[in-house]
Order: sequence, then C-alpha cells, then structure tokens
Amino acid sequence: MCNRLQHLQNLKNIFLKSVESVQPHNLLSSANNYNLVPRPLGDGKKLCIQLQGKCVDISDKRCHAVGFGKAVLGMAVQLEAALGDALQQGILSIPKGSRHQFQHHKNMCLKTDTVFKVYEGAENNQPDDIALQAAMDIKNLAKTLTKNDILFVLISGGGSALLPLPKEHLKLTEKMQLIKSLSNKGASIQEMNQVRIALSSIKGGQLAAAASQASAVISFVISDIVGDPVDLIASGPTWVAASRQTTPQEILEKYKLWNDLPQHIKMVIHKGDTNESQQLLNNTIYVVGDNRVATSMAVSEAINCNYNPFIASTTMQGDVGALVEAYCDFLKAIYEFQNGVIEEFELSKRFPFDSRIFQHFLKTLLMCQKTKKPLLLITAGEPTVKVTGTGLGGRNQQLALLLSLEFHRHELLHNVCFLSAGTDGIDGPTTAAGALACSEVVDDFLKQNSNDYKALQSFVDNNDSFNFYKQLNGGDYHVITGHTGTNVMDMHLFLLL
Repeated sequence: MCNRLQHLQNLKNIFLKSVESVQPHNLLSSANNYNLVPRPLGDGKKLCIQLQGKCVDISDKRCHAVGFGKAVLGMAVQLEAALGDALQQGILSIPKGSRHQFQHHKNMCLKTDTVFKVYEGAENNQPDDIALQAAMDIKNLAKTLTKNDILFVLISGGGSALLPLPKEHLKLTEKMQLIKSLSNKGASIQEMNQVRIALSSIKGGQLAAAASQASAVISFVISDIVGDPVDLIASGPTWVAASRQTTPQEILEKYKLWNDLPQHIKMVIHKGDTNESQQLLNNTIYVVGDNRVATSMAVSEAINCNYNPFIASTTMQGDVGALVEAYCDFLKAIYEFQNGVIEEFELSKRFPFDSRIFQHFLKTLLMCQKTKKPLLLITAGEPTVKVTGTGLGGRNQQLALLLSLEFHRHELLHNVCFLSAGTDGIDGPTTAAGALACSEVVDDFLKQNSNDYKALQSFVDNNDSFNFYKQLNGGDYHVITGHTGTNVMDMHLFLLL
C-alpha cells in the first residue's frame, strides 16, 4: 500500500508540474516566441515587439489592454512589465478572490501603481453584476480608440462568465438560467458558447468590432477548448466563425429547451442568426498556450518518475459515462495483450484513440515490457456530465469516482491508478480540482463507518462526488489546488502498474 500511495502522489506531482508549464509567465515569454519588450526598429527611432517572429510597430501609439478569464491576471502582469510606460490603461475581469490568493506570487501581482482597473466577480464561474459592469467598461473603452491606439486583449477559459453583456431586452439571469440548463443536460462547451454568442452584445467578434477604429487589436489566448477554436474560446469576443454546422436554435432543440423558451429570447436568437459579422483588417489573434504544452510537460515528469509515458489524446470529449466504458475496455485490452490473451490486431480494434498513432502506442507498450517500467497513459480534453442529482461535484470527481468503482469490480484493473483534474483548479462549483481513482478508494470507503455499496451508489446517483471524496480518508484522494491562474482544460493520467 505504501508503494501505491507513492504512485498516487507522483500523479499529483505530474499534474502540478503540467499546470506550472502553462502559467502565463511561461507562455508570454521570449522562450515561447513572445518578446513583448519594445525594441528599436530600423534606425532605432521606432519601437516594435516580436510576436511569433512578426514585428509589431508600437511607435507613437497609445497601448491599452483588457482581459477576462481565469488566466488573464498573470497575462496582464507580463504585459505590464514588458510595455512599461507604453501601457496607458487597462481593465481586467478576473475570478473573485484572485488577487488575494496570488498576493505572494510575484508573477501574479500587478504593480502597486498599476494602470489596470480590476474587477473580481463571477464567483463559482457564474456571471454577476460585477462581471457585467466590467464587460460594459471594456466595450466602452474599445469604442473610444482611434488610429493612434493599440488594444491588447487577454483571453482565457472562464472568460464567458467574466464578460457577460446580454443583448437588449435580455436579462442576465435569463441568460444564466439557459446556459445552466444546457450544462446540466450535458451540452459541450462548444455548444454552450455558441448559444452564449447568440445572446451577447460583446461576444462573437463584437468586442473587436467596437475597436474597429484602433490601429491594431491584438489578442493573446490561452485555450481551454478542444481544437483551439478562437471563435469559441471565451465565446470569441474578438473573432467571428466563418461558418457553423449547427445554429443556436438547433442546439437548444437538441436538448429539448427551445419550445419552452420565452418568445423574446427566441427573437433575440433569431435576430442574431441574421446578423453578419466580418473579420477586421486591424485584428490579429495568437493562441499562446494550450493543453499540448501541459501534456508535453507531463511526459517529462513521468520519465523522472521512472514511467514510460504516452500521450494518447489531447481532444477527449463526450459524456463521462461513455468515457468510463471506453477507458476501461481499453485498459483491460492492454492487460490482456500483456498476458498473451489477445493479439495485436484485437488490441488495435479496442484502441479508442486516433488509429494513426496506434503503432506509436504499441512501441511504448513493448518498451514497458522490456524495461519493466509502468505505462503512464496521458489524455486531455473536456468531457461533460449529465446532472440528475442534487449533490455537489464536477466532471473530474465524477469520472474518478466512476472509475474507482470499475477498478474495484474488475480484478484485471486492480493495479490501475488514475488522476482526473481541471488545470484551472476548479471542478464544477467546488473547491477541488479533481480526484484520484484506484480500487483502494472503494475498499477504504467500505471500511469506513461500515459503509456498503448502496451508500456508495447513492453518491454516484446524486452527483455528489465532492462530498464522497471530502469525507473519505480526510480528503487524501482529493486533488486540491485552489485557482491555479491558468486553464487548458482537464488532464487524465492512467498509471498501469
């Protein structure tokens, strides 16, 4: 058991190192090809900044910055330090409590005489009046800009809740309730953000449109959506989708919400569908970081732990129930292959990821057999969970709890350790980032206070995974980080001992 505890701690450490790799001070840096410190251009009379090898002239320009999301405080600190006096003013909308939490982290602390006006709202990732005021101020600032101004826009996951500006005749509470209903029914972040755009006066490229008279609008984005769709991250306030496969109405009909909508909300959505927005020539967007950075760091840390790592996917999606089934079937297939029960062809048929990488996976698996080192299977993405109970939890804790049950039920999976956690440090409306899973989780629960399977199942059925883990072994199986100051979706780490 002591060895198992060490492996579980290793998974936590790998996760924490991965989160550190996507902190804003590591992403907005010359090492990542973003040199924001103004440098002489040509004869030295002009100044430029280097963005992915592109020179942006900021000579004689007034620089302004706005930001919204879970990672933008650190992004603003880097921008403020780099631009110095060239930065004239700024507005940030960040999660409540962020500055207090990071007050002792120099990379997360603005100058004492900062030009940024900071709003802290959207507690538990829910829009509120503070975030609404921030959104109004941000749009009003954008409208005042001229050809002598450059607007830097800092965007990250959580930006949708921190930049709420409903269209005319629409109340914030109405918009919130509709999005919550979509979330509870298992809608993807892409689907929810598409509906948010239809209801918003600032998302879907409308912030960039407000700054159309500026010399340049330069957006820095830390992606929290599979595939890095810049038109959907934080609901795309500075970018417009070229086309979409589905409309907001079709999404709401899919989840059986459209027919019960008030007529004025239907009219807002229909009007949004007829509006045509265009990309602006002064508008540029850079994705400075995503989960590929985090999973690459996980590989490095896994090697340090004497594991053989393999990145199976950075685009995991779907309901956690379906994921549990797919994950467990594949894990069983791995052990069956290692025990000579099935051949390579059968293993490939049960490989739930991109078939083009199967041979690479097979090489890693054979290396595990040769070196006698455990396999660490790394996946990342953003699943969904259908909420049917009244408990407290999130998709990462629910996934960990469901997998713990499966690991306990199937002897072949008794030697699997698992971590599921959100890189933002917040899983659902809870204080946990995620949780660990292994067969011992169930053993420990059954030993505690004479519990039985019926009591365990009640936590599952009630979507009460947070309280399950909180009450178990003093929270040892919980992953608690607090707000991390970044966000590149969830990470899943499977260790096969």
